[in-house]
Amino acid sequence: MDCDQIFPKLWVGSCPRNVQEIDRLVHEARISAILSLLTDHDIERLGHDWPLCLAHCALRGVELHRFPIIDGNSEDLRERLPDCVRMLDELLVKGHTVYLHCVAGIERSPSVVIAYFCWCMGYELDAAASYLDRCRGCSPDHEAIALATRDLLREGAIRERIERKAAESSSGVVEEAGWKEATKLVLRELIAERRPPYP
Repeated sequence: MDCDQIFPKLWVGSCPRNVQEIDRLVHEARISAILSLLTDHDIERLGHDWPLCLAHCALRGVELHRFPIIDGNSEDLRERLPDCVRMLDELLVKGHTVYLHCVAGIERSPSVVIAYFCWCMGYELDAAASYLDRCRGCSPDHEAIALATRDLLREGAIRERIERKAAESSSGVVEEAGWKEATKLVLRELIAERRPPYP
């Protein structure tokens, strides 16, 4: 298993292959949740004992969630990114230290992190990708992230919402910086709205 810390509550890497590697994550990284992007095909190909991992995580008090995304499939990644980012955000909001993984931690999981940075933390795509690359050498799917962002913002009602936010923060004339800031705020709201409320 190969992993890197992205920020204090988030680690990204390859698939833990056995219960010893899960234990290592718990002891060394203090993870309390795992978000797996493995598909059924990945699990079969790796010979991964998913029921054993599920049972071991329950025993260790680690939440284990699986959100399958097809490896090397930009369309599937594009379509599933918003809900996957919502799930990551949900775990982080609940206070978990999260281990996010695909098979190798090179494309899918870094793409989710970059989308999270852009949609939930207000990063520009290039800045998010550059930061992640410094933390972990990887090959995220920039085009899928950009297209998923466009998909989120495509609806007319969303555009009006951005315009309202931009107008609220300006003195009547909305400049490009105000529009960008309003877009970031609305993206964050859209992801939060996908997340169920907590008491």
